Amino acid sequence: MSRQINSSRTGLSENQRNVNKGGKLLFTTYKNQLSALLISDNRLRAAQFFPAESSLMGAVYIAKVKNVVKNLDACFVEIGGEPRKICFLSGKDSKHPFLLNRKWDGRILEGDEFPVQVVKDAQKTKQPSVTTIISLSNEYFALSVGDPRTGFSAKLSAGQKRELRNVLKKAQALPPEPLALQDAPTFGLVVRTRAAELLEEENGRTLLLESLQQLHQDWQELFQTALHRTCFSCLREPPAPWQDTLEYLVYPDEYEEILTDDEHIYAQLQASGLIPVDKSVRLYGRSEREELPLSKLYGLEHKLDTALNRRVWLRSGGYLIIEATEALTVIDVNSGKCEASGASCEICTRINREAAEEIALQLRLRNLSGIIIVDFINMDSPADQKSLLNYLSTLTARDRQKTAIVDITPLGLVEITRKKNRKPLAEQISHA
Repeated sequence: MSRQINSSRTGLSENQRNVNKGGKLLFTTYKNQLSALLISDNRLRAAQFFPAESSLMGAVYIAKVKNVVKNLDACFVEIGGEPRKICFLSGKDSKHPFLLNRKWDGRILEGDEFPVQVVKDAQKTKQPSVTTIISLSNEYFALSVGDPRTGFSAKLSAGQKRELRNVLKKAQALPPEPLALQDAPTFGLVVRTRAAELLEEENGRTLLLESLQQLHQDWQELFQTALHRTCFSCLREPPAPWQDTLEYLVYPDEYEEILTDDEHIYAQLQASGLIPVDKSVRLYGRSEREELPLSKLYGLEHKLDTALNRRVWLRSGGYLIIEATEALTVIDVNSGKCEASGASCEICTRINREAAEEIALQLRLRNLSGIIIVDFINMDSPADQKSLLNYLSTLTARDRQKTAIVDITPLGLVEITRKKNRKPLAEQISHA
């Protein structure tokens, strides 16, 4: 008989009682799906479920043009793999090809060979989509074929942009040196949000420039390799699922520990060199005290059911109703158990601010995107309305996906837009 797990009248093990201590980033299989889950204060704050079929997103191949479809301003290309795949390449995504079989004359012809990067996996009857606008990135920078200028993340302040530009200019890192390859495409540089963090650290500027140098070297090697590889070769494997999570789902300051019960992922994390030095990575299940599955230890079934429920309760007794439609998502704020009829403006304001906090969390957790309309409890004061909009803007500013608080309509509805980069959580779970 196994050792008794429960160690108190509450039925919680020692592990369970420690769940609230510090943020945890979990990588675990839940109901036969690999998932990444950010949990802090015993709340699920971000989640990502990965499809059973491995994603090709980000992979770079040498493609061969099968046929050109002029009326679509597109062509279909073939890339490697088992089996080989036919992919869609639109005209706007094929403006900077690095031709390997002939000199570029402004046309793409049947039989042409050039590197492409997968930007969208196959969906139902649609083929994967690819682009000749190859992009490589790390935590601080992104290099991309095209406009040879330097851009900055919109989340950086004017002062941060100015300081970063000065650092790069003094090191003669701007503009970046062109590739020493005949007919090679020019590339542009984008400075990412996290680059500003290094400005505050000792030796941070040196690390910043080393990071850019390494990315530039990877870029050179990619195109040099392409010259000597056969058609259909894979030049760059797609990133592991956990890399996508670290890049697009969470910030390092949101968790203290990465925890996984998957030995393969644990080995990849340990060998990657991408984990911040102040974060621990632990393989769960090694100790006899770690008998309980991660899904049970953190109550994932209840947390995910709550994350998909149309009703979300607030601490005050109010609640949100979240309804997703084809065109937009509607969020209705209700006073619920907190009687607001005849209540003071102060109570309404408090409920609305609490609702704003929960809405910011739910946008990210459910990965809601596109147009979002929020019906807050009516506020007559323009000053209160403006204060609420500013508060909501502050709350959504740290969202990894670009989120804009547009305005409040004459009917008192708040308009929000949020960039889409993957499926909503509900679709990730049910269709992965």
